[in-house]
Amino acid sequence: MTITIPKTNPPAENSFAHLPVISDWQDLHAEAVIFGVPHGKPYLAHLFPNNQSTAPAALRAASPRILIDGQALDADFQHAMCLDEFAIVDGGDIPFDGCDIQRHYAAAENAVRFAIQRGIMPISIGGDDGVTNPVIRGLDALSDITLIQIDAHLDWRDERYGIYDGYSSPMRRAAEQDHITAIHQIGIRSFGSAQKSEIDMARKWGAQIHLAKDIHRHGMAPVIAALPSSGKFFVTLDVDGLDPSVMPGTVALAPGGLFWWHVIELFEALAEKGQIVGLNLVELAPKNDLNQLSMIGAGRLMLKLIMLQLMKSKDRVE
Repeated sequence: MTITIPKTNPPAENSFAHLPVISDWQDLHAEAVIFGVPHGKPYLAHLFPNNQSTAPAALRAASPRILIDGQALDADFQHAMCLDEFAIVDGGDIPFDGCDIQRHYAAAENAVRFAIQRGIMPISIGGDDGVTNPVIRGLDALSDITLIQIDAHLDWRDERYGIYDGYSSPMRRAAEQDHITAIHQIGIRSFGSAQKSEIDMARKWGAQIHLAKDIHRHGMAPVIAALPSSGKFFVTLDVDGLDPSVMPGTVALAPGGLFWWHVIELFEALAEKGQIVGLNLVELAPKNDLNQLSMIGAGRLMLKLIMLQLMKSKDRVE
């Protein structure tokens, strides 16, 4: 498969977390690249673009509240670490010419594949959950990936309104990829678009569904115990997987979601068990946020996951 050198739109104003900006990926030399994929494939024309498409810009705008500067220490780590110890860049946003959403998807898929083949962690910011489809396809330079989905919803619909790559289908499409060999769906709860046939299909395929109510009763330990003891993990984080009290800035709000420390405990376990190969964060809706709470939370979760993985290489070198 031909891979072209990605060229992105640089941020209109500040970069994410004050990071260096690389919009021509020919110059990309980093341990991780953070980039926006603003647009998911719409079900109905009048719903496009949606508010989630503004999330990459909103996250960058909230950067002064996410991180004071790259020398600020994360007090959660046993050994003090700061962002400046790692080579991380803001890779801009995948272009969209205003009419060709399929080209936007193809460019996102190519960007993920480009980063993976160079040993760089791709950290993509949607957009709605539809962008998860091309992002997961772009992981095909790897094999035997355990997909970690944090979400309120199952996302196993084959199609809606004739669209197969929309926000209700990412896990169904992922299950069709040879490089995805296990799926753990964490935080599932309440009502969504899933019907009985989709739940049955997910279970028949072998997806492990970890309900939010069980996590609140028993903690994250049973989920962590069910994960492989080694291997490659890719995390796709739909922010509605977290409770609205933690993450109000989304669209499909559902009470009873995961709390902050649930997610941190999971991230720490993934880093301890194996290699986190990347992250896809979706469904931030800035219009619904409260005092940038969701932007701060989402931004810090991204940084936490990146640093948990990259600090392992640093520890080995030292």
